[in-house]
Amino acid sequence: MNTRHHPTTIWFWGSIALASAVSSFASGIETKDLPVRIYVLVGQSNMQGKGTIEGEGSNTLRHLVQNDIKREFQFLVAEDGEWRERSDVWIHYDSGPGNIRYGGLKPGYGSHGGVIGPELGFGHAMGDAYEGQTLLIKACWGGKSLGHNFLPPSVGKYPKPVEPSDPGFYYHEILRIVNDVTENIDTYFPEYHDQGIEIAGLCYHQGWNDQYGGLDEKYEENMVAFINDIRSIEHGLGVPGLPIVIATSGMIEKESPIKQGQLAMGDTEKYPQFAGNVAVVDTEKPYGAQNMEFKFYTEKSPDKVGYHWNNHARSYLNIGRAMAAEMKTLAKPTLPSRLAAVGTSEGVRLTWQLGTETPSSVTLLRNGTELEAKLSATQTTFIDATALPGKHGYELLWNMPSSHKRKLGATCDTSVAELNAYRSMKGVMLSWEARGRYDGFQILRDGNIIADAIPGEMRSYQDQQAPAKGMVHYAIEPTTGKTTPAALTVNLGPADPGNALVYEPFDYPADADEPQSLLGERGAAGTRGAYYYLGDTKLERAPAAIGGGLSYGALPVTGNRGSSHRWSPGCAIALDDSLKRAGLLEDGATLWISYVFYITKEIEHRQGGGTVLLCTEDLKEGVGFQTNNEYRTAVVMDGELKGVRITSARSETPTLVVGKIVWGKDGENDSFVPYISGHDLKQPEEHGRRSAPFNIEQKKLSLLVLQGEGQFDEIRVGPTYESVIGGGKKTK
Repeated sequence: MNTRHHPTTIWFWGSIALASAVSSFASGIETKDLPVRIYVLVGQSNMQGKGTIEGEGSNTLRHLVQNDIKREFQFLVAEDGEWRERSDVWIHYDSGPGNIRYGGLKPGYGSHGGVIGPELGFGHAMGDAYEGQTLLIKACWGGKSLGHNFLPPSVGKYPKPVEPSDPGFYYHEILRIVNDVTENIDTYFPEYHDQGIEIAGLCYHQGWNDQYGGLDEKYEENMVAFINDIRSIEHGLGVPGLPIVIATSGMIEKESPIKQGQLAMGDTEKYPQFAGNVAVVDTEKPYGAQNMEFKFYTEKSPDKVGYHWNNHARSYLNIGRAMAAEMKTLAKPTLPSRLAAVGTSEGVRLTWQLGTETPSSVTLLRNGTELEAKLSATQTTFIDATALPGKHGYELLWNMPSSHKRKLGATCDTSVAELNAYRSMKGVMLSWEARGRYDGFQILRDGNIIADAIPGEMRSYQDQQAPAKGMVHYAIEPTTGKTTPAALTVNLGPADPGNALVYEPFDYPADADEPQSLLGERGAAGTRGAYYYLGDTKLERAPAAIGGGLSYGALPVTGNRGSSHRWSPGCAIALDDSLKRAGLLEDGATLWISYVFYITKEIEHRQGGGTVLLCTEDLKEGVGFQTNNEYRTAVVMDGELKGVRITSARSETPTLVVGKIVWGKDGENDSFVPYISGHDLKQPEEHGRRSAPFNIEQKKLSLLVLQGEGQFDEIRVGPTYESVIGGGKKTK
């Protein structure tokens, strides 16, 4: 299939969106192309995929195609022997913050770029069976259980999860990822051209981690709840009867409640409600007329397949192909579903998904009043271009031959969703998120209008008359309609250190795109003088301020954030005598240090988490934190930095790390214990890995040093845990 080149912008509310061409008035125009069929692939590491692509081993994909006597797998390669990339099958895989891959289907969408999962075989088979575009959305993570990580809401009845360790967190991640992809489909795949979208099925391959902690006892119960919840309007994707295929965990013992629970989903006598819409692939035995195998042994593992199928590419390829074969046999839902309403620059976009039964008529209401919209029975999208900014309730009423009336509702609020601000080089830079059609915006500062004719397409404004310091309250709202203003209070300083004796909030003018050098800047609490460079060349690589502070829980935040360059020696600023006067550098004393770091792909060579140290004048000794893909306690002795891993670091996620340092006395070693604080900022009962034993002359610590690639903020040093997380009273 040829790649298409008719991009459009789709904004989304709910979980799925279908687009169409629109006129200047409220309208709905049918598209002649088939909708994009979406399949969601859910599970843990075996749905991620561990099948090796390249290499000489018998388990690799390359070996498979090069020794393909029956030419069964030549569909994977082009005529020149390179891996084939399909333009008619797209794939999106979000495996964690900052790690998103998407494009045409080809090998390399496993847990990393050198492996495959079931997506490859599944995508080729489903793409061959459909004349329209196919999209695979992978939502899978290694080491996750159904009984905790994917726990269905109707079983757990837990509060909305926030942390990855919370029950059900990854169940909700499935929904978030599907929302993100469908909401931004034309950004990820510019070839999308308004042909519409349909969630057509879900594949599930998971089970290993439910062997532990007694989770296997409720696996079958949880699997039933997962199927029901993920289909539901209340808890899931909103497609009742969504076709679902489960591949069993063939590497687990046959008698395991996990495997038996998976097989039970295909027992139509036990679960008649799943007949024709749920299928199970038993990976314990050959599948189909071709006797497709799943277990393959290797030179290294001649009698076991291991929990990753011996990393055998053919195992993962065949699991995907078998799941596709079962998916083709399942019935499509009968009734319409998935009504969603979202603001766009053209108006409120309404989208829905049709079933197999064609309605005799369709009626659309906004806020209880019927709109003058002539909707056809096969239409799946409509733009309400006359809706003013604000909150609107929509209802679609279908007359169905078999069930009389079918009603679905959706709500859309096109008020400004989020207002952000930072201290810029020329005042305060405001930016906002808004999804809707607007005539214009007005902005208020401390209750007074400062701008009332900002064009509706604008999303930023520079307040050049902002006060130099103090707390400033901003609000923004559209000039028409009835909306809820977006508001924000900005702390323009001076920063309050609380009970910290050293506090660096990076309260310096900055720019969101262009780092502004810290050299010559001064004013951090507990310091004297100004920042100076630790090198003599390439000053453009010096540590710098970037627009926008890093927030974490209720941690008090002000100013912008700091950053350091990958190839920079760093910079330093002298400490005053606050720590010495407080006795925090004496033998036997306890000193606490904290900072917030941020790993991001934004701004080249300033993407890690950085290194923050308290150092001696000659830089031969020091102590602090270092962050890249993991964060560590950092100790400098004889000019050499040594770190001890605390834990891995998550991209695109601000993280607060706190350390407790106790200086040894009577010849004893110093100790450095890290704490990983939650968003509630309470001191954890357990600490992380201690640093290796060390002994430095702490009384000579006289510098705050910033170096190592990264972005960071809110550096605090003080006498107690509370003092370095913004608590306590301000020191007199």
